[in-house]
Amino acid sequence: MDDLLFITDGSLRKTIEDSIDYTYFLFEESKKRSDKKLYQEEACRVIILYTVSIIEAILLYFYKKGGYQASYTEYKYIASLPEGYGHKEASGGHVVIAVQRQVNVEEYKITLKVLVDSFKDQKLVSKQITKEILAINDLRNTFHLSKSREKISCNVTQVERAFKLLVYAIQKAPKDLIGTVK
Repeated sequence: MDDLLFITDGSLRKTIEDSIDYTYFLFEESKKRSDKKLYQEEACRVIILYTVSIIEAILLYFYKKGGYQASYTEYKYIASLPEGYGHKEASGGHVVIAVQRQVNVEEYKITLKVLVDSFKDQKLVSKQITKEILAINDLRNTFHLSKSREKISCNVTQVERAFKLLVYAIQKAPKDLIGTVK
């Protein structure tokens, strides 16, 4: 797949190619089995799981290759002030003093949300794309069987939306993210 040649890690590229092939196969097979709504919905859920995982792998690849750093605000040495101190807009709480600092997110804690928020903050990915990726990621998270699925259905329209985001990640991300590699 020539569109993935920007991924110089051969093993990762092969895994992504195989995953794309599998999602396409699963998508085509699911269309043949439209007689069972449950089968089709679960097939769509698996396709979205794979597709969002592929998007995440591509964005993580750029994150690492580009030397990007995501950070969060950490509060240390938190101390409560005596009860006499208050805040006029937040009654009933304790006023505290803390040391606030920005800390880099450790690689093993990097989630898709951390990736897209970091790229959005650096104006490498638009707010709209960030919103769409996070929405489809919420759908991916329904794969966890303990999460309620009552209000969240998974269908072909959402799969097509996930595929469009994947195409975006493959075609647009290399230009935007490789071009800015530090």
